[in-house]
Amino acid sequence: MNLIANSFQIIININHHMIIKKTLTLLLFFFLFFLSISCNQSQKEQSSRKETKEIINKKSNSFSLLNKLYLLAPEFNLEKCESFAECDCCASHYVFLDSENFISVDYCLEVDMFYSGKYKIKKDTIELDYNSTAVKKEYNWESETDTTNTQPKYFYKIEKCKPFKSKWVRFKCKEKNCFKTIETETDYASVDKTKRMEIFLADIKKEGILDKLHLK
Repeated sequence: MNLIANSFQIIININHHMIIKKTLTLLLFFFLFFLSISCNQSQKEQSSRKETKEIINKKSNSFSLLNKLYLLAPEFNLEKCESFAECDCCASHYVFLDSENFISVDYCLEVDMFYSGKYKIKKDTIELDYNSTAVKKEYNWESETDTTNTQPKYFYKIEKCKPFKSKWVRFKCKEKNCFKTIETETDYASVDKTKRMEIFLADIKKEGILDKLHLK
């Protein structure tokens, strides 16, 4: 009888341990299940907040400069809604590489200066912050009389300058987004229709300007 009783007790203990083990397994499963749901919900909320923020930014910034080439100059044609320059050392190109980086080129007869920086759009104003690194492209006049073809046409020099800022204010011209500076002298900026941004950017890449400005 004792043997039978002990056998039943062993069976009861085994079943008890199995029940506890199954219970713990189920609890662990439900814990992991709810944790997974919670993580997914958190990721969805973060994604939703990010999308909402992007929508708000797009609404507040009603225009984009992405992948556009602008000409900044002291003259403006109201009929064509285009800026233009009829003087030396008074025109610049601005290439807006993405949503925050830009490159600018100041033109002179003998020397061109390349700058880079960050920009922000705030309603109808563009804030441009220029970096301290600039590239000087200087024409080599000796190349014109070089019969050996050993003289380079241009000299490139990396220079350090004090970081500076500028601001553009948007105005409409026949439904086109144009801009003007708000510094001491007023310049005007409009999309350059004479040059394609892709070709312009490819040319300065070929010259190694982007590498010298530490841009890809």
